[in-house]
Amino acid sequence: MDFSWFDAVVGILILLLAIRGVINGFVREFLGLVGIVGGVYVASVYAESVGSWISANVYAFKNPSAITLIGFLVLLVGIWVIALLIAEVLQKLINLSALGVVNRLLGFAFGALKVFMVFAIIIAALTNIQFARSFIERKTQNSYLYPMLKSTGETIIKLDFVQDTKPVLEKLDKIGNGNV
Repeated sequence: MDFSWFDAVVGILILLLAIRGVINGFVREFLGLVGIVGGVYVASVYAESVGSWISANVYAFKNPSAITLIGFLVLLVGIWVIALLIAEVLQKLINLSALGVVNRLLGFAFGALKVFMVFAIIIAALTNIQFARSFIERKTQNSYLYPMLKSTGETIIKLDFVQDTKPVLEKLDKIGNGNV
């Protein structure tokens, strides 16, 4: 395998976004990711219950799909905001201690890993679409990163907790397409 333009572009993007990890630090990067992933997972499990409670106590929604969507969004945003608030408190404590440099170095590594995983999921998802797969495989024939991204993304997509979110995400997709 050789180094390709795909590798250069993806590598530069990973590097630039890893530098963002240095600026944010490990704590913010990690808890931001935990907030999103945890929020999606919890929201996929409890969206209908929370949506029903909101519909019964706050605003009466008539559409069952809208109830699920509202429950999903409230849980996702709520958990993400809580994670970000915890990250800010911990960030302040770390900056007061001598761990600031370690936090920033770990932020770089974690930022790079996080972006790599996002790209891996995107590549794995796109290679499931025939048109995209043939285009991507032509452009990444000599790529060093593409096989790693593809196998990592396929592994992440096959994890149990990702599979558990499918029914709710499919229901949300129906809402978006107007198939309620």
